[in-house]
Amino acid sequence: MRLLQGMFILLAVLITGCSERYFNGKGAETLIYPETHVYEFTVKSEIEAQQKLEEIFTTIDDIDSGPSYIIEYKNNTAKKIASRSFESLPFVQYRADVFEWKQNSGLISDLRITVTFHNMANKQCKPASIEQDLDSRDCFSENARNRQIAHKERLVEGI
Repeated sequence: MRLLQGMFILLAVLITGCSERYFNGKGAETLIYPETHVYEFTVKSEIEAQQKLEEIFTTIDDIDSGPSYIIEYKNNTAKKIASRSFESLPFVQYRADVFEWKQNSGLISDLRITVTFHNMANKQCKPASIEQDLDSRDCFSENARNRQIAHKERLVEGI
């Protein structure tokens, strides 16, 4: 009788405690990597340029809350256009890790914006198969940890 109870407890522990490893769960592997984009503008219409800049800044802010911006401008007119686009988005300058204005009279275009931000790629966890190597051992626990971290760039080593 004791043997039967022991086997039942062992079976219950194995099913409940290890089911995450062998059955589907809500896990995902996450890869966080820095991306650098360079945007060059030749200003033909101020309104169009401002709208495009606002679109770029809001898109990047949705991806990463702390990117770095380096804005190079050819003349003061281009700087005014770029600074006007920040009037409707005042948080961008203050939340950025690096925000620099540089005058570069050697530019071919009027504005060059270099943006570096951290992006995240997710891959759903696959269940383990019997007698096959498991590609991702800590997939489920890593996914739970990543959900709790507010700043993605802190997960990347060396930054």
